[in-house]
Amino acid sequence: MEQVTVKYGFCFKNTNNAYKLGHKIIVHRGGTGSGKTFDIMIFLIFVIAMQERNRIITIVSESNPHLDIGVKRIMKHLLLQTNTFNSDEYNESKGIYKFKTGSIIEFFSADRIDKALGARRYLLYGNEINSLKFEVWDELARRSEYVIGDFNPTQQFWLEKFIEYYGDVQVVLSNYLNNPFLPDVERERIERRARLDSNFKRIHIDCEYGSYEGLVFNQFNIIDSFPEGINQVYGLDFGYTNDPTALVRTGIINDNLYIDECIYQTGLTNQDICRILPEHGIIRNYDEIIADSAEPKSIEEIRRAGFNIKGADKGADSIRQGIDAMKRFNINVTKRSVNLIRELRNYSWVMDKEGNPTNKPTDAYNHCIDPSRYAIQKLSKPQPKEAKWNF
Repeated sequence: MEQVTVKYGFCFKNTNNAYKLGHKIIVHRGGTGSGKTFDIMIFLIFVIAMQERNRIITIVSESNPHLDIGVKRIMKHLLLQTNTFNSDEYNESKGIYKFKTGSIIEFFSADRIDKALGARRYLLYGNEINSLKFEVWDELARRSEYVIGDFNPTQQFWLEKFIEYYGDVQVVLSNYLNNPFLPDVERERIERRARLDSNFKRIHIDCEYGSYEGLVFNQFNIIDSFPEGINQVYGLDFGYTNDPTALVRTGIINDNLYIDECIYQTGLTNQDICRILPEHGIIRNYDEIIADSAEPKSIEEIRRAGFNIKGADKGADSIRQGIDAMKRFNINVTKRSVNLIRELRNYSWVMDKEGNPTNKPTDAYNHCIDPSRYAIQKLSKPQPKEAKWNF
């Protein structure tokens, strides 16, 4: 069989060295683009699961969609790349992959983590542990011989308490400079954002905790599903090569705003969008779609395909007004909206030279937030009252 070389980076080296030295708990505190999740999966697959016998490796994250587009996708990519993927050994519905050594990797989301709480395992890996409740993580960690966790330090959470409880915790710091395989376009975006946003630089370059003051949305709830039977408006933001096309569904009940991510994909033409829209329950000539008015040609092509689509109202201060419209409600996001959740956790105000937030948001982490603004401004706009005539 042809030998395949797996390229690894800084975070793999540090994880592997710490493991060889006998450190039981390793926490990766890193910025976006550092490659920490990819490197950790390389370690789990090729060092533990393929070389050690009968090891149980449990991987946990906040939701199944987050697992699907993250660690599960990475695992399958690595196994296919090395010609070692065996579909007969992968039970996707149960989230279990079995290796020839008798070792397994099992995946659990926070909403079904109760099935893993009482079990013991060789190694626990928490992907983005700052999204997990401490009580859940603590319960899992106490029943694991080795523990690995990673997170972006967007804001302070329970890590210090965990370190105090468990003692010998190896903390590995990393940022995009530690990842030699990062695409140039992503590297340039990180550097540009860091120059404009001191809070972003603090989090993703310096690997220090970010400030609540810099975040646009300090609080939102994650829910199982979008409520049925409510008035809804869709928001659409166009993308193609580097930026994704994003479609969200929004609805309001009293003081609660509900948002559901439907599409988040690059490479979509207008013809592709027209084909996909009905797959997400959008009825032609009925469901209202508010799209980025900077793309009038795209809007007209989709309208001619029979969809009820209009351009968003944009003015000099429309971005801030849209944000204000969203913040008037309790924001509830479906758990499958992985990209929207990531954006809400990172969308921040531009900081001034003194490190204070301005009233201008950064032009990043907004592919789902922008169409949410378009839809919500329409949805929350007071409707004209019917005229009453007295004769």
